[in-house]
Amino acid sequence: MGYARASTVRQCLDTQLDLLKDAGVTRIFFEKVSTRARTWPALDKAVALAREMRASGVAVTLVVHEHKRLGRAIELAALAEQPKASGIGLEFL
Repeated sequence: MGYARASTVRQCLDTQLDLLKDAGVTRIFFEKVSTRARTWPALDKAVALAREMRASGVAVTLVVHEHKRLGRAIELAALAEQPKASGIGLEFL
């Protein structure tokens, strides 16, 4: 499954969505939320679904266009650990 995020409502998600689809991703969660936001609802939904699928024995990888879509610096490291701790793969295009 995939995740795409833009920081402002003015930014376009088309490039990220197209690249995720080109990579074979069939289920994509997306949102327009600032990096400074405390919660990212679409990312939370993606990780929750991935955990459910993983608990059922399905191998799951969360695919993201680039690392900055998940945050910056230490935030990125913390966010990247969440899926890994649940046995979910994380891949950046």
